[in-house]
Amino acid sequence: MPRHAPPGSHRLGSPVRGSAATERPGDPPLGVIGVVPYFAILTVVAAGLYIAWHQGSAGGGRGGVVAGAALLVAAIARLLLPRKAAGLLASRGRVSDVLTLVVFGAGLLIAGLVLPRLGPLSAQGRMAGPPMKGKHG
Repeated sequence: MPRHAPPGSHRLGSPVRGSAATERPGDPPLGVIGVVPYFAILTVVAAGLYIAWHQGSAGGGRGGVVAGAALLVAAIARLLLPRKAAGLLASRGRVSDVLTLVVFGAGLLIAGLVLPRLGPLSAQGRMAGPPMKGKHG
């Protein structure tokens, strides 16, 4: 016969680490402090997207650099801040959050640095450069 564990000690009913069930009654509520880092990063990323959208291919690189740098700052903030202070930046485990933010931030930063060097499009819709030799030329 299987042994039964005392009530409340089984795995499905145990509180999840970092959930509301593990907060102590004396802890102050999260309030505005937990939202500030997330809102600051979100604002800078939105500014980068606006730069990229508004200036098109001419400003897409600058917008990518701004958004990528903001995500890298978010990764540093998530790494250094405790879970309570990180607020909405802490959605999973610390390592998972930091790795995700670093990968996306570095990707945007690299794309933003490479994009302006791809060259402008010519009036005919091709990349600027020497004419290509085809069948007829």
